[in-house]
Amino acid sequence: MFRIGIGKDSHLFDKAKEGEFLLGGVSFEGHPFNAHSDGDVVYHSVFNAISSALGKRSIGYYFPNTSERERGRDSSNYIKEALLWMHESGLRVVSLSIAIECQFPKIEPTVDNMKENLSFLLELPKECIGITATSGEGATPWGRGEGVEVISVVLLSK
Repeated sequence: MFRIGIGKDSHLFDKAKEGEFLLGGVSFEGHPFNAHSDGDVVYHSVFNAISSALGKRSIGYYFPNTSERERGRDSSNYIKEALLWMHESGLRVVSLSIAIECQFPKIEPTVDNMKENLSFLLELPKECIGITATSGEGATPWGRGEGVEVISVVLLSK
């Protein structure tokens, strides 16, 4: 038995702030995301993909941005919650594909670090994780450097 899930998330940068932000558990310097949790859009997208494959809902349904409990929360905890649901269903991740669109930061130099973080979280070999990136050529808010958008596709199996 196989299940496929697609997840998407995006966040705008808060241009009024300077500091760190996270993508795939990797820290970058710049303008932090305008987000309620730590704003790691890669992890949010992966959560949404796993949740979708399980027939469940989006991250905001389970962890609303109106909840004080979620303020500044480490987004890896969201993935851990989705993994609990997945294991209860007798499933495991067998493949993950991630597409990132942003003008900034440059993703390619950090792909190995992101894969390492995701491999650890998902208990998935790094060679089963694909990460691609595009600058968007200025055609979208992400391509104009206003934030980051991520789409993830996950394959689950018994």
